[in-house]
Amino acid sequence: MLSATKGVVKKMLIRSVHARNERERSRLQQNNGIAPAAWGASVNAAGHLVIDGFDIAALATEFGTPLHVVSHARLLADYVRFESSFKKLYPKTAIGYSYKTNPLPGVIKVLHDAGALAEVISHFELWLALELGVSPERIIFNGPGKTRDAIELAVNRGISMINVDGLAEVDEIARAALAARRTQNVGVRVITSVGWSSQFGLSIAAGHAMEAFRRMRRHAQLLPVGLHFHLGTGIRDVSIYLQAVRETLEFAQAVRSELGVHITQLDLGGGFGVSTVRPFTEWDTRLTLNGRPPGPVDVQAAAQPEEYARGIVDLVLKYYPASANTSPIVIFEPGRAITSSAQCLVLRVLAIKEDRSGVSNVILDGGKNIAMPLGYEVHELLAVTGAADARDCSYNFYGPLCHPGDLHFRSKVFRKVKEGDLVAIMDAGAYFIPNQMNFSHPRPAVVMVDDGRATILRQRESFDDVVRLDQWERTHREASHESREHGTKDAHSRAESA
Repeated sequence: MLSATKGVVKKMLIRSVHARNERERSRLQQNNGIAPAAWGASVNAAGHLVIDGFDIAALATEFGTPLHVVSHARLLADYVRFESSFKKLYPKTAIGYSYKTNPLPGVIKVLHDAGALAEVISHFELWLALELGVSPERIIFNGPGKTRDAIELAVNRGISMINVDGLAEVDEIARAALAARRTQNVGVRVITSVGWSSQFGLSIAAGHAMEAFRRMRRHAQLLPVGLHFHLGTGIRDVSIYLQAVRETLEFAQAVRSELGVHITQLDLGGGFGVSTVRPFTEWDTRLTLNGRPPGPVDVQAAAQPEEYARGIVDLVLKYYPASANTSPIVIFEPGRAITSSAQCLVLRVLAIKEDRSGVSNVILDGGKNIAMPLGYEVHELLAVTGAADARDCSYNFYGPLCHPGDLHFRSKVFRKVKEGDLVAIMDAGAYFIPNQMNFSHPRPAVVMVDDGRATILRQRESFDDVVRLDQWERTHREASHESREHGTKDAHSRAESA
């Protein structure tokens, strides 16, 4: 009886939250989803989605699907907007692009050409920055798991800053600096009362961050000059940043007072959200598990770069007046805020299956293997073909993987679709590329559109690419080739005998 009562209450709660979400969609005028204009896109006379003057359906025909499409104009515009929002208020601002967000060399190069520093968190990313020709003095090395080889490479090449994430790193960096006979700039990633903690950084409140500076002072090869924090991802609330900035600035004063360490570089991380994406809430997860769509994305609720800039700069100037010669360089490491909205993932409808629930299931040619963020974030799905059609149907959109969790969208209100239609997952520029895998399918191609040109940034992965590093592959293929040759010779012999 108790179990049955709980079940009834649960269903009532789900219905109530779903009804509230539908009222909110209506208030936001999002019954048909977020309009293409939010990404600077439009619909042409053929009813196809258009980005930067390119018919996306035509691109899919030319390059195949799944296909990532990057807008050069949007990428550059979002970078310039973020940078200028801060620099016009605080000229000693620098932007370091977060490689982990979207490590496509073609995307990264556009941002470096625009003036971005490189913010890396692994040996691979450090290597990539150097391969792309980034000057060592324009590289910042963060991350909780720096290997000895990576630290040695960073120190030997003389990168501008290594932000320590754990106490053991202090001695490791000092050892590498001593061997290289050079002085290395170092900082400390701190944990404040807000944002990520766990395996990240060193706590201010617990005294661990101060201990890191004490240890640094013992090594003549280390020059402690930096403070760094990173609060999370997809943050849409300015107040969270202001709390962390305030605590970090107060800690900078404490370090100077107690140890005589002058902080000349404040690295305030990234994690800034965008208006058209938001993280799943607990209720979003419950709703989707019960066959309902998640709540809408309020595009007006996310703070804009200008709002972050006003609040953060005001705080910095409170502790470091503009007239002071000791004001630090302030560095930001945005990833999502720059690349998210500049990229979409185009998929093709493979099949449509009726479901007992009354909501049809649509199978797309790309799954969670290339769209992992859909499992924890609310994104928009736009029609590429029939983009102007009324949205009067409801579908569950799945990928092609043989996996029950390969769900992209639950009960998504959409135009009537048929096999062969094209759709676009928007905001695929943040964490789609680094999280993709070849689960039963090769990874997709990436094309950048710019000034009337469509340029391949990454070739579509071939079947051979998927198994190229496997040791059996060479032997297997040679055996197959030899077998084919033998088969041909045997056929010729039989023909000659006849």
